[in-house]
Amino acid sequence: MRLAENPGSCRRVVVLEARERYENDRSWCFWQDPSSRFDTLVTHRWNQLTVRSSGSSAFMRCAATPYQLLEAAVFYEQAQQLIHAHPGVQLHLGVTLTGLPPEQPDGWRIETPLGTLRAARIVDTRPARRPVRGEALLWQSFLGHEVHCDRAVFDPECVELMDFADGRSGTVEFTYVLPLAPGRALIETTVFDPQPYGPADLAEQQHSAVLKRLRGAAHSVVRAENGILPMGGLTTAPAGSSSRYCAAGLHSGAARPATGYAFQRIQRWADTCAAALRLGGNPVPHAPDPWLTQQMDRLFLQVLAAEPEHAADLFVRLFARVPSPRLIRFLSDKATLADRASVVAALPPALFLRHLLRTGFGPANGRSVP
Repeated sequence: MRLAENPGSCRRVVVLEARERYENDRSWCFWQDPSSRFDTLVTHRWNQLTVRSSGSSAFMRCAATPYQLLEAAVFYEQAQQLIHAHPGVQLHLGVTLTGLPPEQPDGWRIETPLGTLRAARIVDTRPARRPVRGEALLWQSFLGHEVHCDRAVFDPECVELMDFADGRSGTVEFTYVLPLAPGRALIETTVFDPQPYGPADLAEQQHSAVLKRLRGAAHSVVRAENGILPMGGLTTAPAGSSSRYCAAGLHSGAARPATGYAFQRIQRWADTCAAALRLGGNPVPHAPDPWLTQQMDRLFLQVLAAEPEHAADLFVRLFARVPSPRLIRFLSDKATLADRASVVAALPPALFLRHLLRTGFGPANGRSVP
């Protein structure tokens, strides 16, 4: 899409996409950013958030930088309009490729159902393999349903960002509720665990979460979404040694390891990568997080993995004790040193020092996933 926005400087681009069609299959949420080019596409905004455990809760006001929802269908529609309007950019759906194409002196030969393509440069966003236990420090697995009810049951002014009250012991599990209207919401079960979980694994917990929040209201499910995101420890190196081949996507640093937030990071990467290509250069990978961010994310995830029973308290502490502008900047990859200090001060020092002394600092490997 970035390349198609500049017709005069765009090379010929072919996008090979495995999916058959684009649907409203996901929800991107993030805090408002004045520099975002997609502000007009945002469908919902909230000025209040809550985080709950079984015994305590935190309430965040964020009117200055509202929490926003960008629905996939809206984004996909604009992206396809831009792409289809540019004769040099071709989007082919329903094309699945396995393995890596053979590299040749002048680039790559790619065998597809459309015929043989030759490419001087490749951006590959496919995951190297299906998620497996142990490949990432934790996996963020989620299953959500958008429900429409016959009466008002939700507070459309406040997002339930994390509700740990009904989570199972021995794992980090919470419910996420985006209230889209008094009778409409996206309800999602999320688990952070070394084991990745598919939709069938989360179906029982999700069913219970939906019934609890509907309070007996008749309802219909209008759509579902699910996913599995790597959280730290993933070391998927780009295949091959050519600088003309760029591995990107969730398994290559697109998402923040400790949060899963990805949309804004991907937009920044798209700007940088497209600019490099327009100048005749090679595609660039996702930029590495600052060393301090890598270390803080790694330590936090190690604590969650080793002692998941503390998760609810840790998140409640963060949202209760860190001023909202500081925490939002920290979660949005814009943290100052003072913001980081505020985050550290909100958390129990003994718990984190114990794990830091046990593991030390991680390597400064230049990757965005520590």
